[in-house]
Amino acid sequence: MADNLLRLSATWGHSADDGTDLAPLIALDEALEQSSLRRGISRDAFLKELLSDLHHQRLIPLLLMLPRRWRGQSASLPEHLRSLGSLLENNLFSPLLGATLADDLQHILPAVSKPSAINALDRWCQRQISISPEQSLALPQTLEALWSITADAIEKLPVMKKETSGTLAKISAMGGVLTWSNCGLPNVQAEPERRRNSLLAQILNVLGSNRLPRAGTTSELFRFEGVSSGRALLNHLHNKGWQSRARFRSSVATFGLGASTFIGEQWKQIPLGVPYRTGLLDPKGEEMQALMPHCSVEMELQPPGSSPVLLQYYQGAEGLNGWAGLNELHRPWQNERSNGTVAYQATELSGEQLEETLDLCELIGAVHNNEAQFSHLHMGGYGALGFCIDSTALVEQAMTGRTNLFPLALGDLWRQRLHRQLQQQLDAGLQATDDSVNRYRLALDELPQDLFHDNQSRPEAHRRLKASQPRHSPFALVRALNGEFSTED
Repeated sequence: MADNLLRLSATWGHSADDGTDLAPLIALDEALEQSSLRRGISRDAFLKELLSDLHHQRLIPLLLMLPRRWRGQSASLPEHLRSLGSLLENNLFSPLLGATLADDLQHILPAVSKPSAINALDRWCQRQISISPEQSLALPQTLEALWSITADAIEKLPVMKKETSGTLAKISAMGGVLTWSNCGLPNVQAEPERRRNSLLAQILNVLGSNRLPRAGTTSELFRFEGVSSGRALLNHLHNKGWQSRARFRSSVATFGLGASTFIGEQWKQIPLGVPYRTGLLDPKGEEMQALMPHCSVEMELQPPGSSPVLLQYYQGAEGLNGWAGLNELHRPWQNERSNGTVAYQATELSGEQLEETLDLCELIGAVHNNEAQFSHLHMGGYGALGFCIDSTALVEQAMTGRTNLFPLALGDLWRQRLHRQLQQQLDAGLQATDDSVNRYRLALDELPQDLFHDNQSRPEAHRRLKASQPRHSPFALVRALNGEFSTED
């Protein structure tokens, strides 16, 4: 296995859009080598300190990102993940391994210790939202209230100095200069806009939960601006002069992790990604490798005279299938919406087609979150019921008749269970349009899998692999796949 799969292109930074003034870059391998952690500290000691406070949701992606010689032995990991760590230490991730882990992790991970822990369905239906570790509030029910409670949000300034708390303090005490966060970067939107995104995302989730069977429930339908569905809300916003569109997007996934290192008098940002084996051969007969994408249905709602509301729909490691605020740090090498580091598919959803998409997302949320609760799935069914890629591809397949995303790992066992859960919910009184139900059923049956390929499926898999790559990237691996390859790369 090559050990430089996160190598950066020598030609990145030659364009004004690359953002190198804001975020000078350094490769992960080089940052680890330059760090004083490399001197006099064993790999095991480094990893024990680094991983001790990380939950498995971030621990596993980090193991996949580290160059092979920096990956820890199983003794460095929590006991219940040691066998998994041994597997990942010397192997690249693959769609087949992802599908296997998605199913087996439900059995490997310890049972949830807190009976009161919130499940996927409760998250989806939740009518309160946390705005800080100490404060939560009821969802607003009017646009006026939404703007009022977010307008006075105080922006937190980007961290411009080295952090010294928690796990980072341990690393600092060891003489390290590398942190697992992007220090010094601004957010894409200000704090009021980010809170507005999060609140409206949860409003859409709760409007979707209105479709659930009402028998035995004492709660009234949730209404926002007097309407009780996403479709009706979209119509209402259009009547007030809002514009809307949705697109299928993909970018390099970091699973919530960032990294930077303090060199000289500035922070250098460390682009992260999860290299994986595609199971496909290139013309030279060598297996193609790529970086795992993060995919979602991105919806942009533009009110008159105000900043856009940015939302994304996907199956998330946060613990539910549904909408979330598209709240990101400005990483111009990864998530700049206009410089090609985010790949958008050709289809743009608007008008009646966008309304049908909202109907479909509400149906899928009801089915997936109910199945996660019924089967007691960790992380709201993330992985078992599909990763973010699968959930986005499912919507794309349902709305357009095909998908452009790769790799897809939703297995047949869980597709069968989702079919069964759909029928059980419909029999119990789930409110869904015939169009949404038919689209969803057909998409479950026809969505491709990338676990194995044959002569018939292979050309289409190659096409989807290329189509899901960012059009512009600092990673030499991605540039080679998307046609940016140069002699320097």
